[in-house]
Formats: sequence, structure tokens, C-alpha cells
Amino acid sequence: MTAQYIDVAAILDGNITAPQTAVGGRRSDGVPLCYASAVNVLLGAPEAGKTLVAGAMAADEMFSSGRVLWIDLDHNGPAAIVTRFREFGVSRDMLIDNSSFRLAVPEDPQEVMQLVADTINWRPSLVIVDSIGELLPMFGANSNDADDYTRVNRQVLTALASTGAGVLAIDHEAKSQSSSNYGATGTAAKKRAIDGALLRVTNTRPFRPGHGGEAVLSIVKDRHGALRQLVDPDREPAVTVFSIETRDGASLARFGMPAVKAPSVSDVEMLQKLTPPPTSVRDVKDRMTWGSTRASKAFRDFQHVPGTPGNVPGTSGDVRVPVFPTPKGGERGTLTGNTETEAA
Repeated sequence: MTAQYIDVAAILDGNITAPQTAVGGRRSDGVPLCYASAVNVLLGAPEAGKTLVAGAMAADEMFSSGRVLWIDLDHNGPAAIVTRFREFGVSRDMLIDNSSFRLAVPEDPQEVMQLVADTINWRPSLVIVDSIGELLPMFGANSNDADDYTRVNRQVLTALASTGAGVLAIDHEAKSQSSSNYGATGTAAKKRAIDGALLRVTNTRPFRPGHGGEAVLSIVKDRHGALRQLVDPDREPAVTVFSIETRDGASLARFGMPAVKAPSVSDVEMLQKLTPPPTSVRDVKDRMTWGSTRASKAFRDFQHVPGTPGNVPGTSGDVRVPVFPTPKGGERGTLTGNTETEAA
């Protein structure tokens, strides 16, 4: 067997480019929300709207001439899934066309692996797996065991993605606040193994039949950064607002743009408004009631602003300030240097 080495020249020559989102739901600006050839995950609390979001993404993929495989492990039922697609406006002809859409309800690991094998020839562009919580026990895996999860992930989710499909798996949010902030229930290996996007679904207006609803999708993890570069630099920024409006019996789904946050006033701008200007880290700490780390960084940045009092050209913003207490019978010492070294 010959070792499979990566063609580095192809990357350097531009024949292989950085991964970009290419499948799934498209925002109103046309940006897809999932990576192809990767495992993406929708995470959320019960009734947050995860399956609805996945259904809208699958419908959008079919409207964009993509091919969708839906693997129902979560007991939603074929009738409910097909009915939802029809409400989203997917035509009957599209749903019964095996080259466009396939729905499977496997009962054991052998049937799941047969679906994985089928994708090699059929090559769907988007595969929905609902849900990870049902997939793991079907394969005799413990949700809290990292090795168990890694094994099933490679057997099923990664194998599906290796065919070129964007895999979108649904998972449940951990119950405790500290754990849910990190990710899903069970082992931390779940988050580590994701090589696409991990999006949290947070319901902002309950989804009700005949009334619609709304949820915000935020980025918990974005392996390649294609989505993060489009949004606010928050720890978990909103990437889209998913909404359903019901009109004349039809469900109009939309992946809208997130609200743009008003620019915040920087620490440096706040220091620039002080009268008289701050003269040291200690001065900043006392007047702004900030901690040492924040005050030090803000004062250092403040010193580098052109025109700042005491900012002497060529000294990188260093100023001559008292540092040491006056010794008995001696002169007060001084030191030229950044004042974040100032002694208390």
C-alpha cells in the first residue's frame, strides 16, 4: 500500500483553496450557512426549532438544484417530514425524484452503514442527520465517552462528508448553563470533531403551526472562519435570523441578516474624554475603577494615539513619571518607561 501524501504544490499553486460555505440555507445576501465535505451541527434546547431550521436548509438546497438525503433517527416520522417540505413549497415532483431527495428511517447500524455506502455513488450535496442523540446509542456508543463518539463520528458523519456532502447533524444542548455555553450534551469530543460550523439555535419567538416563529443562529465554532469573517467579533455572534411566516397555508421561511450592533465606545476613547488627561495606570485605575489588566492596556494604547499629552515622538508613548516613593531624606526617584511597570 502506498502512503497517501498531500499535494502541497497544488495548495501553493492555488489549485486547492481554503474551504468556504457552499450548501444548506442561504442568507438573504446569498451566503450559504454550511460547509461542503464537512460535518456541521445545529445545537439547541428542546423546541428551539432545530428540525425546522434543518428542514428549511434542506428545502433551500433543493431549490438551489442540490440533492438532499434526510436520515430520520429522531422519530419525527416520514409523514411529518414530507408535510413540512410541502409547506415550505417543495414540489411533489421534486420530493418523489430520487435524484433530488431521499428520506430514510434506519432501524439499526447496518442500515445506517448501507446509507453511507449509497452516498458514494449518489453523492448528495446535503445530508441531514437527526439526531446525534439517537445515532450514538444505535451504535452502542456512550455519549459521555470521547473514544465512543470519535468512533461513530468517523464511521458515519465523517464518512458521509468524505463523499463531498455537507453533513448537518442535529444535537441537543447540555442542561447546565456552564456546559451549554461550551456545547452539546455528552463528551467534549463532539465539539472537537466538528470540521465545519457549529451553530446554536436560540428561539426568540415560539414556532407555532399556523403562526410561524423566529430563532437566532449563532456561531459556537467555525473551523475555517468563513462565517465569522462576516459577523461581529463576539464570542458567539449571530450569523442569521431564521423566521417562518405563514400565509395562505404556506410557510415562508427566511434566513435573514442579523442585526448590526452599534459600535461601542473604546476604552481609549473614554480616556481621551478625561479632563485632565490620565497620567499613569494608577490614575486610570482610580478614576475609571478598572482592574489592572484593562487599565494597563487602555493606558498603553492611549499613549500611542498621536497628539496625546506626554507622548514624545520616538519613545513609543513612554513618559517620564514618578515610580518609587520618596525615600526619607532623599530625592524622589524617577524612571523613563511604560507606566504599567508603576509600583503601587
